[in-house]
Amino acid sequence: MIDRTKRYLQKLPNDNLHIGNLIAWVIQEKHLKKVNIAQQLNINPATLNQYFKQSSIQVGILWRLSQIMEYNFLADVADRLPISFETKKEVILNNMLSEKEAELKSLKTELNLLKKIFNIE
Repeated sequence: MIDRTKRYLQKLPNDNLHIGNLIAWVIQEKHLKKVNIAQQLNINPATLNQYFKQSSIQVGILWRLSQIMEYNFLADVADRLPISFETKKEVILNNMLSEKEAELKSLKTELNLLKKIFNIE
């Protein structure tokens, strides 16, 4: 017989993020009122409480929670991934940093040369 259980709900050895716990923690840390969040989501407060028990949640719900709570859950989840990756913004910033470091090295070399020419230090 074929196992037709929801495979996405099955725990894997490296699963350690419980999104419901994270949502509840952010609400607590930001001193937000659950009733207000539920109203903005247009859901019953009991439904919001059910979210806290879920280990996974739809991206659309997480997106709306991020906007309502002014907390980037998607970035937080991405930061917790056990893999190394760079966002587009990080690639741009790292390239800018490399350029600035190269410019700084060149300027230091130029400064040292000018100090030698004018016998400074």
